Amino acid sequence: MNDKIDLKSRPLGFTDPLYLEAYGFLVTEAAFLDNNQFQEWKSMLSEDLLYTMPVRTTHENVFQTQFSKDMFHFYENYKSIGLRIRRMETEYAWAEDPASRARRFVTNVRVSELEDNRLDVRSYQLVTRSRLDATDSQLLSMERCDILEKTDSGLKLVKREIYADSTIIGMKNLQIFL
Repeated sequence: MNDKIDLKSRPLGFTDPLYLEAYGFLVTEAAFLDNNQFQEWKSMLSEDLLYTMPVRTTHENVFQTQFSKDMFHFYENYKSIGLRIRRMETEYAWAEDPASRARRFVTNVRVSELEDNRLDVRSYQLVTRSRLDATDSQLLSMERCDILEKTDSGLKLVKREIYADSTIIGMKNLQIFL
C-alpha cells in the first residue's frame, strides 16, 4: 500500500469527466460481479492484467502497516482469471455451488491521471457474502489500488492490488472476485 503522492500524476476532482468514468467503471464492475456476470466482467480486464492480494503481516509498532512481498491470497493474471471463470461455469466448482450471494460496496474513490494514458484509482470496498442458508453475512473490507488504461473500447483494468484490513480473512474460501 503506497499513499505517497506520485509527482507524475494529476489528482482529478469529483466532477472531472475522467473521474466520473473511473467511478462508473468501478460501479459497473461491482454490479457484474454481484450478479455473477463473469464474462462481462472479464471484458473489462486488460490482457496484461496483474491481480494481487498480498497477505497482511502484523508488527508490534501500531503505526507500521505491512504486507508480505512473497505471500499472496491472489497472484493472478488475465489467463488465470479466465481459467477460474471457466471452472466456475462448470459443475466442478464445488466451493461456489451454490453460488455465494455477495454485494460489493465501493467508496472513497480517488482518481489521478498518469502520464501514460492510464488512471491511478484508489478505493475502499466492503464485501458482504452469504452462503447456503446462513443467517450471518461474512464481511471483508479492503483498499484497492487499481491502474485503469484508456482504450478505444473504454477503460480496462491493468493492475489491481487488494489490501485487506484484516490479517486473517474470515471467509471460508476466497473464490469470489474482489
